Amino acid sequence: MADLLKLVLIGTVLLGVAHGASLAAASATDSNCTTTNTYDVVRCGSIMKDFVKEIDELDMNDKDELKEFKKSCDTALSCLNGYACVANRKDAMNQYIENIKNYCEAVQYVHFEFSKCGDKLNAKKSQCYDDWDPIPNKTHLETDAAKIEKIKNDACKTYFGKDDCMKKEVTETCGKEEWDSLRKQFVLISRGLVSKCDFSRLD
Repeated sequence: MADLLKLVLIGTVLLGVAHGASLAAASATDSNCTTTNTYDVVRCGSIMKDFVKEIDELDMNDKDELKEFKKSCDTALSCLNGYACVANRKDAMNQYIENIKNYCEAVQYVHFEFSKCGDKLNAKKSQCYDDWDPIPNKTHLETDAAKIEKIKNDACKTYFGKDDCMKKEVTETCGKEEWDSLRKQFVLISRGLVSKCDFSRLD
């Protein structure tokens, strides 16, 4: 689970850095952007590249490092405010910022709030938990938009494990409150990873 979230976050930030480069170029000619804004955007691109490197080197089992990572998340999200002047790209940028925010919160959640339950599931040798892979990680290898959308749609069906087994496993092992918390966190993440899934089946 730790490596999974790490790869998800790296992939998302890398996409954002590439997107940010195009925004930086656009900001130079956008009437809403000042010279200072443009410099901020370029500086933020550098911060985001450092952020990707930090994620790559992050020990997901070291809680002290994860605490420091929280500060890096805050810095990265703060620098992205410089993109606000690019009005014609604002919606895309807001979505990117929201995705980064959700991923950062998910990493913190899994390794702090959910850690006791995760330990119980590991001790139980839960097959469902071991196999759980909600992220459609093949999307970055695909270039066909229709195929990417199909992968994302299919991911909705198994997002919480085969036959939604995570609901049963977490509820039985850690309680309904823990399941509700996990569900809430990962439904938030799903918005940037998969199609707009209907998770009403889990209510």
